[in-house]
Amino acid sequence: MRGTIFSRLRRGINRLLRDKRGNAMFLTAAAALPVIGLIGSGVDIGRAYMAQLRLQQACDAGVLAGRRAMAGGVYSTAAQQEATKMFAHNFSDNAYGSSGVTFSTRTDGPTSVAGAASATLPTALMQIFGFGQFDLAVNCAAKLEISNTDVMLVLDVTGSMTTVNAGDSVNRMDALKDATMDFYDVLTTAELGDGRLRFGVVPYSSTANVGEILYNKNPNWLSDHMLLPSRSAITRLDWSGTNPPTSVTTGTETHTSWSDILPISGFTSSTCSSLTPPAYTTPTSGTPNPNRTTYLVDRNDAPRYVNDTATQHRYHNYRYAWSGGKCWLQRRTTTFTHSAAPNPSTTQFRGRYRYSDRLFDVSAAKSGGALVVDTGDNGNDRSYYWSGCVMERRTTPFGATSSAPSDALDMDVDSAPTSAEETKWTLLIPEVAFPRSRTVGAKPSFATNSTSGIVRVDGQILTVNSDNVTSEGSTLGYWQNFSRYWANGWGVCPAKAMKLTPQTASDRSTFNSYINSLQPVGGTYHDSGMVWGIRLMSPDGMFADENATAPNNRPISRHIVFMTDGDMAANMGNLTFQGYEHLMQRVGGSIDLSDPNLTTRHNNRFAQLCEAAKAKNITVWVVSFGVALNTSLTNCATPGKAYQANNAAQLNQNFQAIARQISKLRLSQ
Repeated sequence: MRGTIFSRLRRGINRLLRDKRGNAMFLTAAAALPVIGLIGSGVDIGRAYMAQLRLQQACDAGVLAGRRAMAGGVYSTAAQQEATKMFAHNFSDNAYGSSGVTFSTRTDGPTSVAGAASATLPTALMQIFGFGQFDLAVNCAAKLEISNTDVMLVLDVTGSMTTVNAGDSVNRMDALKDATMDFYDVLTTAELGDGRLRFGVVPYSSTANVGEILYNKNPNWLSDHMLLPSRSAITRLDWSGTNPPTSVTTGTETHTSWSDILPISGFTSSTCSSLTPPAYTTPTSGTPNPNRTTYLVDRNDAPRYVNDTATQHRYHNYRYAWSGGKCWLQRRTTTFTHSAAPNPSTTQFRGRYRYSDRLFDVSAAKSGGALVVDTGDNGNDRSYYWSGCVMERRTTPFGATSSAPSDALDMDVDSAPTSAEETKWTLLIPEVAFPRSRTVGAKPSFATNSTSGIVRVDGQILTVNSDNVTSEGSTLGYWQNFSRYWANGWGVCPAKAMKLTPQTASDRSTFNSYINSLQPVGGTYHDSGMVWGIRLMSPDGMFADENATAPNNRPISRHIVFMTDGDMAANMGNLTFQGYEHLMQRVGGSIDLSDPNLTTRHNNRFAQLCEAAKAKNITVWVVSFGVALNTSLTNCATPGKAYQANNAAQLNQNFQAIARQISKLRLSQ
């Protein structure tokens, strides 16, 4: 039995030793721990990697938002809050199961915002090995950079800029000045490196003040002649006796040949010769002076060409004539030769003025000298200085929906003047220009009218009784020169334009002084501002030597920021960069001296100029301030670059948004 039992036990043990069916369980149990470690580390490290990546992205987004909100190099509390808000939007407190999330930012110089973020991420499986959490930490930084950038600010400085928008405490002009300086600060505090940042400004109303820029570039781009509606005093000469002496009334005349002086826009061959020429100059025994046109008459109001004892008297006379396919103002010198005549016994103001076109010699005025003219009360001399506004080059009128023809040189944004007069700009001196009507802006009346003081009409020349003419000492009045109506926006010359000039933060004070010099006065002609914004910026035109390349020879980003507070407001009675539109009819006009399509014609020109800018790869930004954007302004802008600001705060926001887009915001860490 015993042996049997042991035998059986021995056989059972042997069978157990030979049986391997339960080994897998033990082996699996032994291998489980390293497998769990491998899988757990993969899962937890993957979670940590994703959380770290997301934390970095949130940090980057935060500093970008903070730098974007940073104005003028000042990292304000509001800018910090924007950074924190953006970070939190991208990484919440429990993202991926994390805890203890922190984020902080600071300025790193005037151009950068730096940040740091951290979070604690608990492990899911690796805790069994004693590894309970990942401590995540990232750094980030954002920098605003400028490479080569040209910015031309084309700013509406018309009279409506004195308006205070609803909810504002300052008028539009002051709001514009503040927004412009904040715009300046955003760009000039960006990282420049070896790039170049330039600013230019074209303040515009019915004209633009670019004369000094043109003169400094090339004085010959400006004509020596200026044709404007003006006036001449009528002076009565009286000799002893019933009639003037025979030596005063008889003699012989000789003439030089007619010569072309100025091209005249807006008239055809059939209408050119019918225009009333300017007044002839005052007779003199020497060389005729174009700036003296006192009209001499005897006691019978007959014109006289003798006013002293000389035997020869010379004067210029004028005519309009079609020549070489153009209408020209032509001039010749007439010499009246007679026997010696006595001096007049009396010389006195006749009590009348002749309102007509006058040609002025402005060769001295364009170089800074005085223009001395006899347009004062009773024909007295007055001295005026050119402030810098110009009238456009020769043009051809075209319809409100037509494309500009090639001979409309006022639409040419690139070609420099040649020696030909039609290619040059003409000085505009409003102090010597007089509207051809009793009140400025009124339609000229070529009919005798006792109420308005018109006592005689000769073609387009009006003889006006001085009793109806307000003295030049008054601000407003009747039959006065355009400068007396500046307060109401007529014939205004705005502040000088500034050509593209390198700017850094250290130039802020000078630029701020310039911006503060802008004054709101004048009427709204968008085309007067846009044409000069393009000309002063074009890399292909008259200033190509300054604009085509940058010192580092890398590409230049070009931008026009066009700000206005109103629609086009063309008026036939205004004295503008297109002259006195009632009579000159450069943009349009009709026989009755009015043009119901005048505004649409100017808008058409404006639209074509905007397209010309965009064709040069200039980004056109348009900001409408205090008024709704209209189709004309929206279409002018590069797509997506038109803004509307209803108040000062929105204007500032728009300007800063534009500045941030012009500059390049990038991650620097």
